Amino acid sequence: MNVISLNQPGRRALLMGNEAIARGALEGGLELAAAYPGTPSSEVVEALYEARRDRDFYVEWSINEKVAFEVAYGASLVGARCLCAMKNAGFNWVMDTFMTISYTGCKAGMLIVVADDPDAHYSSNEQDTRVAAEYNRLFCFEPSNQEEARQMAAASFQISEHLELPVFLRSVTRISHASGDVTLGILPEVQNRHQLGFNKHWKLPYRWNVYGPPGAVAKHDWLLSRGALMDEIAATSSFNRLTPSPSRIAVIASGLGASYADEALTNLGLLGVVQYLRLGIAYPLPNAALRQIFATTDVVVVIEEGDPMVERQVLRLAQAEDFRGKILGKDSGLLKPTGEINTDLAEEALAKATGNLTARGNLTGLPAGGLSSVTARGNLTGLPAGGLSSVTARGSNLTARGSVSLDATMSRGELRAEIKPRITPRSSTLCAGCPHLGSYWGLKKVLNRQSEDAIVNGDIGCYEQAGYGLFTKKDLASPEDSKRYPILSPYTILDTLYVMGSGIAMAQGQAQIGYPGKCLAVAGDSTFFHATMPALANAVANQADIAFLILDNSWTAMTGHQPSPTSCRNALGNPATRLSIEKVVEALGVHDLHIVAPYDVKAVEGAVDKALAFHGPSVVLARGECMLQVIRRTKRRWQTTVVTEGCTGCKTCLQLGCPAITFADEKAGIDRLLCVDCGLCSQVCPFHAILGGK
Repeated sequence: MNVISLNQPGRRALLMGNEAIARGALEGGLELAAAYPGTPSSEVVEALYEARRDRDFYVEWSINEKVAFEVAYGASLVGARCLCAMKNAGFNWVMDTFMTISYTGCKAGMLIVVADDPDAHYSSNEQDTRVAAEYNRLFCFEPSNQEEARQMAAASFQISEHLELPVFLRSVTRISHASGDVTLGILPEVQNRHQLGFNKHWKLPYRWNVYGPPGAVAKHDWLLSRGALMDEIAATSSFNRLTPSPSRIAVIASGLGASYADEALTNLGLLGVVQYLRLGIAYPLPNAALRQIFATTDVVVVIEEGDPMVERQVLRLAQAEDFRGKILGKDSGLLKPTGEINTDLAEEALAKATGNLTARGNLTGLPAGGLSSVTARGNLTGLPAGGLSSVTARGSNLTARGSVSLDATMSRGELRAEIKPRITPRSSTLCAGCPHLGSYWGLKKVLNRQSEDAIVNGDIGCYEQAGYGLFTKKDLASPEDSKRYPILSPYTILDTLYVMGSGIAMAQGQAQIGYPGKCLAVAGDSTFFHATMPALANAVANQADIAFLILDNSWTAMTGHQPSPTSCRNALGNPATRLSIEKVVEALGVHDLHIVAPYDVKAVEGAVDKALAFHGPSVVLARGECMLQVIRRTKRRWQTTVVTEGCTGCKTCLQLGCPAITFADEKAGIDRLLCVDCGLCSQVCPFHAILGGK
């Protein structure tokens, strides 16, 4: 049996940092892992592949990092603890999804492992990915050795579930590729900590849909509300340790920098003498411990591997606390800003900062030049008069521009209440006769009839409006882990909606972990070429049981009808080669492909039925040109009409979501200015009261 999968708590083993991370993830209850190979991160999933022989969980090498990230995230949303690992440069591939999923969080614990490469041993750059965790306001672990790497990986899933956000673990080459003494923890007897299920309104309305009500801004507010929980963890975590002392000098060190600081302080005879804050959490910092340092020191030295990310957090809090001492690190020039640091560099920096290059132990003061420098830099109580007058002038301009004719005694809420009855509420809708309406109506009919547990993962384009939540109740938040909702209209059909290309990879994570319902994805022709081809290749390579609907309207319509690869036109309007979606799909190895016209609802239903019945990756290609482009080229004679006597007022036609359908006096009608005679409403009407159409 591989040591990674040994269930022998207390046994010591010599493990690479990446192996230790893999072991910790198993101890934390890992159920799915996905990655693309990238040095120095590859061994995390290599170790898990070995452990898979003895443990029951899913692991895959994905086509690229973005796909791997979305596969893992999809699994989290149905209740499976997941891990995605990558190197520093590979992390750039996931930024689109990474910066968006934080707005809705995760359900089961998700661990993002990124191995940075200071000194660029294997990479084209030295990027420090901790800054992305801070930028995205995600909790960030930073181990100082292999044992901490194991412990942090194991703890990450519970923390992730407590925060309802992914947890970031930043390793570096000297951790990932060096070996260290690790003490094995307990492996759970049953790997699955959660019963798999899905609820699109889990705890919040439209939880897994950035664009659904209450919208992206409200969900950004939710992300910010997690900050207090993160601060509490940072303040109480055993991974952050403050050793106080009477000294007026403090050292703050994080991650691998803390290992170097330990040795350097020992060599200088300063360990246990200076104040020492040893950090295992790079974001957020334990503010109470920092305030204690600011209140009792004159000099703070920050040692870290990579960019001055911790140092800048310390500087921000120091300014807010009016700390007048000196903060020394990479920004100040005490340590070089590029390449790796090591024990010698840390020792030299500490000796210089403490004024003890030759006289160790003299810790009560600093050179006069240093103190005068502190005084100059710490002068934060005033600004030059010119600067203040400039600010005042700009502020007065803002006041002048903001002047409007309103009753100054009324509050904003009162104004809104007064105006509301005069405004007809509107939301964006698909255009009259949009081919996507036919595709979604056929999909809706099939799912409501035979697949209540299905998950429909959306994507970005006109068709994303299927997740905008029109015609639904306002308060749908539900605490249940698994709950299904009837699809009322095409505007409520999408269960998840994030970024371009995310839906199809997320569907794979849901399917591969064993979610009991069918997992689907939807994308348009332009998005297909933009971001979904790697994910479709991944589905074939890993034989994911998913259905993928490609809605081909021949244009990049949502952004202004720019040409897509299927438009037969280039940006100048000249003829161009049309790329064949079906040939690409077949070339990628998909064996179950159905091509239909979206204006034939019965054909769409039949194709979707077949795709759901197929085991493995299946594709439905619904091809119908954007109707706005069609009517620009042709003059159409209006034909669609409602036979009033046959209309029962059932409102089924309204559920289609076409803006050309009206309703008054309990009867349906057709807006002649909007109608394009697509014929969809006549197919939808159960009483055949709508006639005409092409």
